[in-house]
Amino acid sequence: MKTNLQVDFDERVLTKQHILKAITAYNSQSFKHAPARSAFLLHAGRRLPAKFLLRLAFQIAKGVLVRPETLTGGRASVRVLRNLGFNAIYDKPVRVTSNRNPIKNARREAFKQALMKRWGPVECEHRFPDIQVPDLENRASMPIVFKNILTALEQARGFRIKGRKGLALAFDLYLPKVKAVIEFDERQHFTPLRAVALRVYPAQLKLGFDKKRWIRLAEKIRAGDNSPAYRDEQRAFYDAIRDIYAVKLGLRPVIRIFEEDVLWEKANSASTAEAVKIFSEIEKVL
Repeated sequence: MKTNLQVDFDERVLTKQHILKAITAYNSQSFKHAPARSAFLLHAGRRLPAKFLLRLAFQIAKGVLVRPETLTGGRASVRVLRNLGFNAIYDKPVRVTSNRNPIKNARREAFKQALMKRWGPVECEHRFPDIQVPDLENRASMPIVFKNILTALEQARGFRIKGRKGLALAFDLYLPKVKAVIEFDERQHFTPLRAVALRVYPAQLKLGFDKKRWIRLAEKIRAGDNSPAYRDEQRAFYDAIRDIYAVKLGLRPVIRIFEEDVLWEKANSASTAEAVKIFSEIEKVL
């Protein structure tokens, strides 16, 4: 199968058998490739590089190499493999940034590891194409539930909310085996504006968290972010989009965890009474 010819990648030529042959080849031979950073195919207890396997499968199917620049990205690689019936995950490591201190990064990562022990693979910063920001400049066709929340938020302080139309909103954590999304809420989510939005939620909306408690926490913590001036309103509205659209798309009700309820980064924290209670609440949603 040695050839210098390279063609554009086309997922349509791939079948499940091509992937299985690629897995066999990968496990029996030694290949040089860049290590996978976020996209993996789970097979026989191993995490295999999703993107490289697609490249190998394409070569098996067509007998030619793929132009590297046309090979699909990590999230798309996972989608292609799932569509062919494989268990693939997008598991991007928690990114250390100047916006979150090392303790918070460690806490979030420890919580993720605790989830994995109970419910399998966990994907970070997962986006669903249909959970996106509506057109905030032309609101005529916006669902009434969002209009009501927008009105309440914008009347609270007089700021008009802005946002990028069509922006797909990410969830902190996604459990693909049980189709559950989890938001690991830090203090900046608990603002007076978040309480305003929660009070306008439809009474029948299914949630994976205690709405009354979230309102109490928002009114007690009273966090604030004035960059831009309407940031608190925007954050509250984006959280509302996640909470409302998730159920409409067939996901479990959004589970929200307050980051300070358990110091997950501490040794044996997952066995504390509060952690056990949180796991129990998650089980009820699943």
